[in-house]
Amino acid sequence: MRLSATILLVIASAFCPVECFQTALPAAKPSRALLSTLSMAPKFDPKTQKWSPTSPEDEEGYPVFGTLLRQGPKPFFQRLSSGDDYEQAVYKYMAKDDCSRNEAQGNMDAYFENPNDWQYQKLREKDGAAKFDYANANMDPKQLVLTAIW
Repeated sequence: MRLSATILLVIASAFCPVECFQTALPAAKPSRALLSTLSMAPKFDPKTQKWSPTSPEDEEGYPVFGTLLRQGPKPFFQRLSSGDDYEQAVYKYMAKDDCSRNEAQGNMDAYFENPNDWQYQKLREKDGAAKFDYANANMDPKQLVLTAIW
């Protein structure tokens, strides 16, 4: 019984659209303490309820094709179909973790690809595991050739 429930859950999550997972990152207002400590991070505008970049570097990242290469089709289509939501998620991650645009994009691409695995990796990192470099994931030239052949 338990095995069949697990299989059913795996099958259901495989066919669930990306929108199913968007509630995991609630649009909560950041605290004033957080915003004051991150001077170079994207800023949250309470009037528009949107994050905005504070420097030109915040707007530059890898292109859409880079998302496809790093994490596959799910985050690629998420980025194409909901570009503004994707950008807001990246800006929010940059502000929350005080990281670069590429690191935030890599993490959000990994999140959109598989939120459970991404969260598991983050919990392991908090417990002392090595930090996974999502910004450069799957970018080994040998791996890219194998992917292109496949």
